[in-house]
Amino acid sequence: MFKVLQKKIPFYLCVSTFAFLLCLLGPVSQLYAQGRIVDVGVAGNQRIDSETILGQVLQIKGQTFSRGQVSEDVKRIYELGYFDDVQAEKMASGGGVKLIYHVKEKPPIHKIIISGNKKIKTEKIYSQLTVKENSLPDNQKIAESKQKIKNLYTSEGFNDALIMTEIKESNGQRNLVFNISEKKGNIVRKVNFEGNKVISDRKLRKAIQTKKKGILSFITGTGKLREDVLERDVALLTYTYLNKGYMRVRVGQPKIETVKGKKEGVELTFFIDEGQQYRIGNISFSGDILTSQEEMQALMDSQTGDVYSQQILERDLNKLANLYGNQGYAFANIVPQSALNDGDLTTDLNVVVDKGQRVYVERINITGNTITRDKVIRRELKVVENSLYNRELIEVSRAKLMQLGYFESVEFATPTGSKNDRVVLNVNVKEKPTGTFSVGGGFSSAESFMFTASVAKNNFFGRGISGALNAEISGRRQEFSARITDPYFLDSRWILSASGYRVRTDFPDYRRNAFGGSVEFGRRIFDNTTLSLGYRIEDVSLDDFDFVVPEFFRENADGLTSSAILSIRRDTRNNPLVTTRGSYLSLVTEYAGNGLGGDNDYLRVEGNARYYYPVWKSSVLRFNARAGYIKSLNDEPVPLFERYFTGGVNSLRGFDLRTVGPRLTIPDAITGKDEEFVYGGNKLLVFNLEYEFPLYDPAGFRGVIFFDAGNAFAEDEVMNPIKLRTDVGAGIRWNSPFGPLRFEWGFPLKPRPGEKRSVFNFTIGSFF
Repeated sequence: MFKVLQKKIPFYLCVSTFAFLLCLLGPVSQLYAQGRIVDVGVAGNQRIDSETILGQVLQIKGQTFSRGQVSEDVKRIYELGYFDDVQAEKMASGGGVKLIYHVKEKPPIHKIIISGNKKIKTEKIYSQLTVKENSLPDNQKIAESKQKIKNLYTSEGFNDALIMTEIKESNGQRNLVFNISEKKGNIVRKVNFEGNKVISDRKLRKAIQTKKKGILSFITGTGKLREDVLERDVALLTYTYLNKGYMRVRVGQPKIETVKGKKEGVELTFFIDEGQQYRIGNISFSGDILTSQEEMQALMDSQTGDVYSQQILERDLNKLANLYGNQGYAFANIVPQSALNDGDLTTDLNVVVDKGQRVYVERINITGNTITRDKVIRRELKVVENSLYNRELIEVSRAKLMQLGYFESVEFATPTGSKNDRVVLNVNVKEKPTGTFSVGGGFSSAESFMFTASVAKNNFFGRGISGALNAEISGRRQEFSARITDPYFLDSRWILSASGYRVRTDFPDYRRNAFGGSVEFGRRIFDNTTLSLGYRIEDVSLDDFDFVVPEFFRENADGLTSSAILSIRRDTRNNPLVTTRGSYLSLVTEYAGNGLGGDNDYLRVEGNARYYYPVWKSSVLRFNARAGYIKSLNDEPVPLFERYFTGGVNSLRGFDLRTVGPRLTIPDAITGKDEEFVYGGNKLLVFNLEYEFPLYDPAGFRGVIFFDAGNAFAEDEVMNPIKLRTDVGAGIRWNSPFGPLRFEWGFPLKPRPGEKRSVFNFTIGSFF
């Protein structure tokens, strides 16, 4: 073959072609080489040798240049503790890249000062120090010296000694000060601030964790001096000022003074140099830009002209990280570089992006589940093995797992897999008890005395099946019920739920007895949306009537209800038991008729909407709206036991149970007075708005204020919003070991004659 080609292609043509290819490949190879590091150096160091600095650098000669790695190396050099500033410079050299790390060394320690010591002589403390005068401030040696002083005090019997350090500058020289409080257990009597002008003492006290001793200190555990907390307080104060644009703020270590007298303790003083407030100047992006600079800027809340805020900028960086993470760049490095302009008090921001390479999920490992089976966890994950990494889907997966209610925490980790473009998704869960057995008693304003007993399990055999047996006996009610739900019936997307119950309820005007059950099949049609079809059968009888109950309601007092139920539900709540964000929407249609073998003929439609908004810290704003309509399909009125009533702890809390709605006036033949009978409506409209806030979260105490509006309307009435009854109120809730306890006081707005001016509600159970 070669000989044939040799005959057909002249030798000079082969040589020319080869030379042409070399010309083409030359620039390509040169361009490739320009991304290679040919040298790494250090500049500006005087006392610290270059080898020590370069020992922190991972971006070395021969590697491909990476902005992200250079940023990490700058941090590693800075963490040595020897430098005030570290900058990296990139320059072209020898067909590649030369890196130079410019450092600015901290001034040496001029003098070491020991302050606050009375029990141990200064000379003895000096002998323990590993950090020396005229040396650079070494963070490691300073920490060692603090520990040695602590050990010295412990050996002398002062176990509660507190040692704090700070660097003080005077006349261009730096002094290292060891502030010693020989009674760490001292009570904090006062917290002061000096130098603050733009932020008040009250706001600064709220920002820090150290609190003075107060009335609730025995519950909250505050009011004592702690070294680790004081160190965090300095960072918290600095962060508070950074969020207000004071980018050159300096917060010193607090001064600790002993307070003598009747209330012995300590007084803290934080010294603050606020500096000037800076606004955001120009915002630019460099590096690997996936979209346009305008689109990336549109994602950010930080805008030119705004007061700089560290908190908002961190939130913006997280949004940008999500943008890259959702497209497979799991390790995108996004670093903001700020340039302060003291002339016009602005800071220019340059967001440097090193996207890295796209990565795929190589495998998924699940740990921590000693009870819950792997499949129960995997079926909630929105990422699968061999799929492109997606940060948003991982967050959705975490939320779905927390919604189950089986876990205290769910953590994800993504270490590198067998290749650089592969990651392992490690899912670590911490299980919590999902089975409960409780027996309790109490008093409810609606039902007098109360006895409850229940056995519930939300994760039978680790398969995700939930079930419960309940019994409740009170002065007005006797209920026995059982339920079971399999959210993935036969490992499919179908949901199977079944229940049975027997209930006896004594209302003021009659007694209701019911025995029945239901079965429901549902299917997930979207991530958070379920469509289901169910069947309910219930045998109801009414007896022990009061004279006020009209005859036409007594005639329809008994009957068998056999009904088909079609429902659609959408649930995005973060936790079905203790909800702080999300929503729950449902629409239910029920048809009961002779064709299904029952005695009662009606059509019912009900809608429910619940919204949860986190407001501030752990406070929540909740809104609930419920509407219902039931229509008789024969000549008889809607049965009394199927009609709508309002009033009570779960509807209108300023009114007694079932006292709001259509009513009839019935004359009492014995007393000659007129009595009113509330017979309920065939239409319902109820709204609830409440704000729940923490009183003391560690113990589960929360406060609530609320506004309710609602009413039931008869067949000959329209659902007129003007006729809604309203109330306001407040209460205390306790997430106790016996279940959620509610103590609420409701006050009706515009009460009518005969209605109470206030109603106290106590019950066990959650709202919404």
